[in-house]
Amino acid sequence: MNQVLKLKKLANLGFFDKNTLAQFMELSENSLYANIKRWLQSGLILPLKKGLYVTADYVTSQKNSRSYTEFIANKLREPSYLSMDYVLQTYNILSESVYGFTSVTLKSKRIYRNKFGIFIYRNIREELFNGYEIKQVDDFKIRVGTKAKALFDYFYYKLFRIRDINAELIETFRLNYDSLTTAELNEFSRYCKTSKTEKMLKLPGIIRKIS
Repeated sequence: MNQVLKLKKLANLGFFDKNTLAQFMELSENSLYANIKRWLQSGLILPLKKGLYVTADYVTSQKNSRSYTEFIANKLREPSYLSMDYVLQTYNILSESVYGFTSVTLKSKRIYRNKFGIFIYRNIREELFNGYEIKQVDDFKIRVGTKAKALFDYFYYKLFRIRDINAELIETFRLNYDSLTTAELNEFSRYCKTSKTEKMLKLPGIIRKIS
């Protein structure tokens, strides 16, 4: 069978790696590498990161590119969930424009760039890798931090190298806390307590004071 026709069998997959291609193509490693290079050049497949691809046909078939891109954000570095700037912007807590998909992971920090955008990953301790929901959007299950957890993760990294904090410093971030409910502030406080760091323990009180 023509190799391009075989490639079309992968058009229903949201992503695949070199091993998956090898199973379908039954080619030697050198031939497979040559075909991948040719398909990338012709646009038949698109690179998501090194060794991870998707067919152009699959991308074209997606009615909602945003949900697919959020799904890919989860898959480029596993385990991870969307959080920080990206999630805060969706709730209008962060007023600045966000151009990347920010996520939290148990792995080391990393940045990927591809056709769909910039994907930024920050490492977090295992006991703080929580506070996310699995949302069903179209055909995808997407891990997304709650509003309170996204806010915690945001400050966790913004304040990482700062020894002490006060209201004046926190106000410089110019966040909009109006949509935070009492329950969400309590949830935020729980994450701060779990962090066991003095500056994070002070945060809930400061936010309640300035919001």
